[in-house]
Amino acid sequence: MKKYSHIIIVLSILFIGSLIFWQIDHLNEMQSLKADLEQKEIQSVLLESAIELRKLEATNQLLRKNHETYSAIIDSVLNKNFTQFNRNIIWGYYNGLNKPIEGLNNYADNIELINSSLKVCTSCLLVISMVKDIDPENISEDELQEAGYILDHTPAQMRDVRGIDDANLKYLHIATRNPYLGTVAYIVPTLLLIGLSSLFIWLLYLNNKQTKLIKQKNEFVNHLSHQFQTPLSSIKLSANLLINKNTSNPDELIKIIQTESNRLENHIKTVLHWVKSDAERLHITQKKISVTDIVERSLKQMKPVFLTNGTTVNFIPPQDEFMISADENHLQLMLFNIWENAIKHNEDKIRLTIECKKTNNQVSIITIDNGKGLPKEIAPEKFKGLGLAYVRRIMLEHEGSMKLDAIRDEGLSVQLNFAVKND
Repeated sequence: MKKYSHIIIVLSILFIGSLIFWQIDHLNEMQSLKADLEQKEIQSVLLESAIELRKLEATNQLLRKNHETYSAIIDSVLNKNFTQFNRNIIWGYYNGLNKPIEGLNNYADNIELINSSLKVCTSCLLVISMVKDIDPENISEDELQEAGYILDHTPAQMRDVRGIDDANLKYLHIATRNPYLGTVAYIVPTLLLIGLSSLFIWLLYLNNKQTKLIKQKNEFVNHLSHQFQTPLSSIKLSANLLINKNTSNPDELIKIIQTESNRLENHIKTVLHWVKSDAERLHITQKKISVTDIVERSLKQMKPVFLTNGTTVNFIPPQDEFMISADENHLQLMLFNIWENAIKHNEDKIRLTIECKKTNNQVSIITIDNGKGLPKEIAPEKFKGLGLAYVRRIMLEHEGSMKLDAIRDEGLSVQLNFAVKND
């Protein structure tokens, strides 16, 4: 399952990456085509604007002598004609050698204008009245109407036919600037990619959560298998001793069977509670408990297991009575886990030493075994073992902690630390 999840994640990343690359490439191609078409339209509008300006010049020969008025008219015509493109326009006049013609506008020395491909030769637009050499001051109404017509020549024709060199040709250059920076076209695709990325992150979150739940389920099952085996072993051993009449104290064995049956019943109730509630929540009922009392009762219930495995137990009760606030059932389960782990992780018979200590702010229950300890390649903080994940979790619910101290090749110390709360 985990392997397939990794494959799905990799394929999803490749799919999202390919989609993003394709979308960006598609948008760039669309923007490039749009820019080419718009460039042609702008060039056409520029030519129309130049013709309009030449007509104005033909009707008012004095216009070009007043540079401020002429510049204002050029600004007005260009801004009006280029409104459809939603662009800011700057303009300038240059000769055929790309040198600015003085006095016509404020952008004459702009590099963007000099190198612009959007230009038109205004010298090549000949008004008919100029071709006919009509006197502007004595022109008739009919001739004035004819002056509105334009002859479009090429720069080569102007050089060859009229003898005008490049230095005397006049070009109107414009440069356009998009105030919106072309971002509008990217809004919808960007929102789409954000949505897909969010979906992908959400799927990763679900996959990670599912993996954690599977891990918790496995730990839970392993933990329960331990907790069910211990009372069942005690019940089975006691029942066999009663059947074989190999005991001098049958009442004690019957009491063990009753106690372990109750314990098994509590385990079943715990399972039902976990199944019905969130797997990430535990029901903790804390009350004042005597540390000595809970350890002694737990040792007594584990006695059949100790006898079966030849385990020697040495409990050193504290001189003073230590009281802690804890859930009795879960605390017993934690102690059973620790002791069972010590027995099951060591093939030889072991000795358990159990101590209780108190500092200024905590009470500790310490279990020390003389087993084989931890493998050298595993650090104590990395070792969890079967059931110890449950112990860590219960201690966190009690606002306490579990500490492992490895005695290399000689044993392991497990310490449960409970915070002392002042009433």
